Amino acid sequence: MKDNSKLKLSIIVASMNSAKGIGETITSIEKQNYENVEVIFMDGGSTDDTLKIIKGCNLSDIKIVSEPDEGIADAWNKGLKLCSGDVITMLNSDDFYDDGVVEKVMPYFASSDEPLIGFGDVTLIDQTSGERSRVIGKARGKIGLLNGFGFLHPSVFFNRQAMDSVGIFDKKISVAMDTDWMLRAYFGAVCFKKVPSHTFMLTGGQSDINRYTGVGEYLDALVRQGYSKPFVVLFFGFRFFGHLKAFLIGAK
Repeated sequence: MKDNSKLKLSIIVASMNSAKGIGETITSIEKQNYENVEVIFMDGGSTDDTLKIIKGCNLSDIKIVSEPDEGIADAWNKGLKLCSGDVITMLNSDDFYDDGVVEKVMPYFASSDEPLIGFGDVTLIDQTSGERSRVIGKARGKIGLLNGFGFLHPSVFFNRQAMDSVGIFDKKISVAMDTDWMLRAYFGAVCFKKVPSHTFMLTGGQSDINRYTGVGEYLDALVRQGYSKPFVVLFFGFRFFGHLKAFLIGAK
């Protein structure tokens, strides 16, 4: 078993005009009780105060890149090339960690030399109402994956072995690049394990705006991993009409 206190964590934060929320993101990282952390800020060329806020942070080990990119996947890939951590995670520029998360998660990676993806819980915060709901991370089997992964990407940490095994994110995918990557990991025999990760995530982001694009991209990713396209289309069709029926009944 490795000494988890010596394991280095790389946090990649992709941003674009994120001045409204990135301060809380940074504060949540600063409050983590774990010293061996580097933070890589991949900014897409913000024109607001995002860079000013980043440069004013109290983090000791940071890298800042501000340049145009081809989307979130491209920004993450650039961050992966720069990171030096044993364990890696991506944090949205308006999401934030619960206190003590990093210290709790890192021991799980100290005990494994195999490709490992750790997932946990995410509390969703509605930006309009402030209402909160907690998504309890759960593993799903091959059939269950038709309904998506049972956890959300802001709760995910993975080791360098997993990155080497799966590769980089597909920048041709605009919304579901995270679930495409995790599907490749799942069918590449990477181990998934529940860890005590807890992240707060604001709803109404890019994936919410382009929800149906994301569903379509996830459908394509399933087919690439060997699922029958007619079956997947039929499944999603029944699911869509089920949601539509529930909506119409509720509207009466």
